[in-house]
Parts: sequence; C-alpha cells; structure tokens
Amino acid sequence: MAIGPEPKQGLNILYVGTLPPHPGGSAISCFQLLAGFAGLGHSVRALAPITPEALRSGDLFAASYPNIHVTRFLVPYFDNALPIPSAAEYREVERAQIQEKLPLLISSNRPDVVLIGRESFAWEVPGIAMAHSIPSIMLIRGGSRTARLLNGRYPDDLAHRLLVEYRKVNLIVAVAKHLTEGLQRLGFERVKTIPNAVNLRQFSPKPKNVALLRKLAIKDDDVVVMHVANLQMRKRSLNLVSSSVSALQQDRRLVYVIVGDGPLRETMENTCREKQISEKFRFVGWIEYDRMPDYINLADIVVMPSEAEGMARVYLETQACARVLLASDIPAAREVIVDGETGLLFSKGDIDDLTAKTLLAASDPKFRGDIGRKAREQVKGHSLIDAVTTFATTMEDAIRQHRESLSDRAVL
Repeated sequence: MAIGPEPKQGLNILYVGTLPPHPGGSAISCFQLLAGFAGLGHSVRALAPITPEALRSGDLFAASYPNIHVTRFLVPYFDNALPIPSAAEYREVERAQIQEKLPLLISSNRPDVVLIGRESFAWEVPGIAMAHSIPSIMLIRGGSRTARLLNGRYPDDLAHRLLVEYRKVNLIVAVAKHLTEGLQRLGFERVKTIPNAVNLRQFSPKPKNVALLRKLAIKDDDVVVMHVANLQMRKRSLNLVSSSVSALQQDRRLVYVIVGDGPLRETMENTCREKQISEKFRFVGWIEYDRMPDYINLADIVVMPSEAEGMARVYLETQACARVLLASDIPAAREVIVDGETGLLFSKGDIDDLTAKTLLAASDPKFRGDIGRKAREQVKGHSLIDAVTTFATTMEDAIRQHRESLSDRAVL
C-alpha cells in the first residue's frame, strides 16, 4: 500500500501487539498502520501473539505481506476481553514470551522506535524498550482496561501498577479525543490524538450483495438491522435482542444480522428462541475482514449499543458505506455523530429509546439516505492515508526528541 512521498530515510519500526488472524479491531487497525508505514519505505517488524489453532492462518497472513516481518509467540487463546485481574495463566505465558523474544529482536536489529499496539502490552514492553534506551509509543484504543481506568473502576493496586508502566513510554497516541482528555486528567502530558481510521476505498457505498441476501434468507424488502461486535457485556449486545422484541411487533420487515462472536452469543440465541423471534435473527459469527464491506453494505441500520468505546472501527466503516449508524450516546459516538444528521444517538441502556430510533430509521428510506450521504462526507476526516502519514511524522518527532534528551543527559 504505497501512501505519500518516500521519506528521506526510512525508520526501523518494531511493533508489539495483535495482528490478524487475531479477532477484533486492534489487530486490523494496527496492521493497516504497519502496511502503510511499509508502503512509505519504513522497515517494519512485528511481535504478535498467535494460538496453536491459528498458526496456519497466521502463516498465510505473513506470506501475503512480506514487507512486514512477523515473529509470533504462542498463547493459549486470543485475549479479547480478559476479566480483571487478567487470567493468570495467560498473563504468565505472554510475559515470559515477550521477555524472551523482544530483547532478541532488539539486539539482532536495533529499532529506532518500539510501537506498542494496545494497552494490554504495557505490562512488559515499555520497560524493555527503556532498558535498551529505545523510545516507545503506545496506542490507546479504549478497550476495557482503559475504560475502567478512566472511569475509576479498575482495581486500585492494578491501576497504580499499570499507570507506572504507562509513564515509561515516550508518547501515548489515543484514537479519540475523549481518551486523550481522560489521560490528561490522570496527569499524562505526552498524549496525542490520531483518530482511528478507515480505508475509504475498501469501505464505500455499494448496492446490497444479492448473493449474500439469498445466503442469509433476507428478502428484498426486508430492513436489515446489523450489529458487529465482540459479543460481550461492554458492547451491551443483549440490549439489541431486548429491543427487537418490541420493534418486531411494530415492523415485521426487520431482520437482525449479528456479525461476531463472544461470551454473550449463546445467551442471545437462547433469548431469541425463548421470545420466539429466532427466524428474524441471523448469527453469522466472525467473518474474514475482506468480506466486511459486503456485510456493512447489506445493512440499512448498524446498531452499536455499547457501554463504552474508544473509537469503534464499525462506526467509521458504517459511515464510510453511507449506512445509518445508531449508537448509544457515549463520548466516542458523539465524536462522529451529529444526531439526526450523520447518524442517530439513543440514551445508553434505554431499550425504549433504542427501539424508537430503530423504527424511525426503518420507516423512512429517504431519511436513511440523507444521513448516509452526510456521514460519508464527514468520515473522510478519518482517512487511513491521513492517519498513516500523521503517525509516521509523529514517530519521527518522538525519535528526534528522545535522541535530543539522551544528548542533553550526556552533556550533563
């Protein structure tokens, strides 16, 4: 993915974080950044977790992108939403692997910067980078750990220890303004916002895929309500099922398509059976990311009832496809939605309000079209090309400041 002009001298970037086939937004977002950096001429290496079951998929991914040199370490399962405190077995395995492999990667080819892909890797990586006098930059994506930190709901002892590690990085890059502001309230000064991004060529308005409609047994005049998420409590995925009971009584054209998997899936499916609405739901599980544009374009309305988000990729992908985004009224959603113009907001946790807004959008195709067009125009401010070039410049600045700091200390 060649983006922008060639740099005068490429950076040597060492990334630690998730990559495909790891499910979830951080793997996709960080891969897209790394591919963009490589396209600019930078040298990119990565250290990423993989499960035994996903090794083949991981190898296929690595072979498809030879300009990103990936080293994998084995974990028992993919960490998407570990409880607090994190599962002891997983944490110990990850810690041992990073402490073994990261210093070897640094020693074999000293990087200019260590890029930390998400908050869960803050336990080990900043300290290792600091010990080798290499600047580190950490991406804050707004996952469950950060949400609890900012809301004061993270256990005090863990919060203190984690914040100590955060302070070891040279710069924190947050994917949304509300995250930057929250970190600043905790006393962090070296924080910059680089908004989460979307590939506007990959995600663009297209007609509904007829073959996919037929595969999912959706009629041409049905109104598709889609939910794309890791099905967990923080996403409030069950709220959508609760809302559907009332919504379907008023509009039988509604068909709910649930894309994703997670701990709530079984409960959601059982509830659909108990409420006798299973025929109106399609649970498709995780899908390959390349297929996501077809699914988003299948939707008339994409619903995100989340308790909290950093800056959900689905928000941006929905708007890029000129579909109606209906989201809970939380800080992340307010950064991309002007209610009634570029999307719709409903009161978080208010099932009646969610139902009313769903029915409002379902009833008026022109209203949906107007919102979609305005959303597509607005989301251009989240262009992947812009994010890559801004991030590359940010890394160069952080490296320069780090070297100047080392020089100043040497003089003293």
